[in-house]
Amino acid sequence: MRTIYLTSILLVSMIPAANASPIENCKAASDNALCQSYLKGVVEGALMYKPLAVGARLESNDYQSRALKYRGGKRFQEANRQFCLERLPDPEHLVTGLTEAFDSGEVTDSASLQVAVFSLLDCQRLQ
Repeated sequence: MRTIYLTSILLVSMIPAANASPIENCKAASDNALCQSYLKGVVEGALMYKPLAVGARLESNDYQSRALKYRGGKRFQEANRQFCLERLPDPEHLVTGLTEAFDSGEVTDSASLQVAVFSLLDCQRLQ
């Protein structure tokens, strides 16, 4: 009984340390192991869904978007889609870029982290 009581006290005392936000950890020290593993997870997740989001097809639910879709041509859209699929960046390069963004203060919350990931993954040729 005493062992269970002692174990429960130890577990409860560890909760605040485990509750710290990964983004807060990265803001404090972007080169620590916890932050680096979090950033690697973010990058792997983004790269996993990148092929599904690359070169998203235009929605044609109104006149203007249908006209743009057919003027641009299916051939150009598919060429750009293939261009982006062949140029997926190196995960280590992305993690380094995110670490630098935390160091410079550009990333302060999850929204700015999302913007940083999208900008690092962006490969559209014409912008």
